[in-house]
Amino acid sequence: MDKESVLFYVVLLLFAATGIVTLMGLVQKVTIEKKYLNALFSALILELIAAVLYMFSNTEFFETAPGEDQLLLPRSELPQAQREITAKEVLLMVASHDADRDRLRQAEQELMSLRDVVAAQVPPYDDVTLALDTRIREIRELQGDLSRLRSEQAAFDKIRGNFLVRMAELNARISDFGASINLVYQPEQKREIAGMLQSAFKQIGFMPDAEMPNDDPFEANDLMIRYQRSKAFGQTGYLTSQVVALLILDYLSPISQNGNN
Repeated sequence: MDKESVLFYVVLLLFAATGIVTLMGLVQKVTIEKKYLNALFSALILELIAAVLYMFSNTEFFETAPGEDQLLLPRSELPQAQREITAKEVLLMVASHDADRDRLRQAEQELMSLRDVVAAQVPPYDDVTLALDTRIREIRELQGDLSRLRSEQAAFDKIRGNFLVRMAELNARISDFGASINLVYQPEQKREIAGMLQSAFKQIGFMPDAEMPNDDPFEANDLMIRYQRSKAFGQTGYLTSQVVALLILDYLSPISQNGNN
C-alpha cells in the first residue's frame, strides 16, 4: 500500500472516530465535558466543510466537449517504446497489420469450412426429433403391454384362487410324487402342498375357526388324518387323489364339520 493510500485511510479513520464520538456525546450516550464536546463538534463541522469543498472542487458537474489539444496525446505521454517511432516504422506496422488481417480472414474461412464439416457429421435436428418420438412411442407401447400383463396376472391369480382350480393343482402335485404323498417324510419339500391342503380344509369348514393355514406339514397331516377317519378311510396318513375328490364333493355340498367329527 502506497503512502497516499495510508494517509487517506488514516484521515478517514480520524474523521469517522471524531464523528462517532461527537454524535454519541450529543445524544449523551458517552459523558464528555462540555468544553471538549464543543471542540469535537467544531472539529466535525470543519472536517465536513473541508470534505465537501474538496469533493466539489474535483467533480465535473457539467460535461464539456474535449478540446482539440486534449484529443492529441503528446509524444512525451506515449510509452517509452513508442516515443521514437519514425514515420517509416509506422508504415511498416500498418503493412504488418494488413498481413495479420489477411491471416485472420484466412483462419476465419478455415473455421467456417470446419464448421460445415462438423455440421455434416451431426444428424439433423428433425431426424433426431423423429427418432426420439419413435422411442417414446415404443416405450408407451411397452408400458401398455406391461399394464395389460399385470391385469392378466391379476385375473390369473384370481382364477388360481378358485377352490376347484387349486384342487386340480393339488391333484397334479400328487401325481408328481406318485400315487400318494407322505407329508411327514421330508416335510421341508412339502410345505406348499401342506398349505394348499390346509386352505382346502379351511374353505370347506373342516379346520377349526381358531386355526389358520401355516404351511406346516405335520399339522396338515394331523388334520388330514382326522378328515380321513371322518370319511372312514381304511388307511390314513397319505394324501391321495381320493382325498382331493372328497374335498371337492364337500365343497360342492357344504358340510357342517368343525374338525372334531
